[in-house]
Amino acid sequence: MAQPSILVLEDDEIIRSLMVDVLEEFGAHVTSFPSADEGMIYLERGDDPVDLIVSDIQMPGLLNGYDLSKVVAHRWPSVPVVLTSGNTKLAAQLGGSVRFLPKPWSAEHLVECVQNALTQQGSSLH
Repeated sequence: MAQPSILVLEDDEIIRSLMVDVLEEFGAHVTSFPSADEGMIYLERGDDPVDLIVSDIQMPGLLNGYDLSKVVAHRWPSVPVVLTSGNTKLAAQLGGSVRFLPKPWSAEHLVECVQNALTQQGSSLH
């Protein structure tokens, strides 16, 4: 199976860096940005296909992670989205195709959540 391509969107530089490190260690190709706006630009360019998006919900910019997940569901319905936040009340607002990863998360929980999303889609981490 080819290396899955994951787009990580997180405005906290330390958390973003940790996510990238954990996911790369488990075999993913990771591209990351500090905002959903930059992630949307990347998706619209279409230079590299994305197998999964992991995004914080609350970020600065025109789009937050929740808004991005709605656009992705409409324009790229085959791309699963994992949203993460310290505000667990936001999980109730998410659609059925979006997974929620509460903060703080462990590396194992992040990988498990991502693995489950990729397995449903047909890719996997090695």
